[in-house]
Amino acid sequence: MSLIWWILPAISGVIGLMMLFAGFGKLASLKPVSGGGRLIFGVGFLGLAGVVALSGLNLQTYKRLTLERDAAHIRFDAVAGQPNTYQATLTVPQEVEPRVYTLQGDEFSMGAQVIKFKPLANMLGYDSVYRLEYLEGRDSNRYSTEAVTRAESNGIRLYANPGLDVRKFAAEQGARFGLEDAQYGSATYMPMGDGYEFDVNITQDALVARPTEPTRLMMQRAAYPGFQPGVETKQ
Repeated sequence: MSLIWWILPAISGVIGLMMLFAGFGKLASLKPVSGGGRLIFGVGFLGLAGVVALSGLNLQTYKRLTLERDAAHIRFDAVAGQPNTYQATLTVPQEVEPRVYTLQGDEFSMGAQVIKFKPLANMLGYDSVYRLEYLEGRDSNRYSTEAVTRAESNGIRLYANPGLDVRKFAAEQGARFGLEDAQYGSATYMPMGDGYEFDVNITQDALVARPTEPTRLMMQRAAYPGFQPGVETKQ
């Protein structure tokens, strides 16, 4: 939170208190007009301090509750001679070297385990805790509307438990102090394509995958052949 949202109400509050004390001093000296004026201005400055402080707190609340953090970046490159097969290069912020996998299908899914804290805890700086669980390739048309069928997918687990389960520890401590809101799995999925890149973020609630701008244009061209950005279609 910017310091300005603390400095402004502090200055207004000090001025308000000075005016109040000066007003009471004038009233004690039997000068009701000047004393009353100073009291009015003092109350006004204190009210301004309260409004500015509440506005800053409201902005801080919005910022904390809508916070997004980088979870991963993923790029897909087609494998020559193998239809619907892609080399997936996964970059995780905490890791120096990217991971490289081979996935099949026309769609990928990434899932994570999430511990969500209550809004008050978010405001106090407790952000959601997550662990990337899997990366999966699959066929977008793997199910039918006529009957329940089996569907195959291919993927890899993205974590290895080193012994201390930080997620479990955070869940236990969060529940102990009444900060935890819920534990659940969250997944996001997008199409795979040659040269496609996605930024995967974690919000206070879930994973979100967004295509980079070049990928967004490629996806639009694939969905709407002949699409040209910035060119209006003549009727």
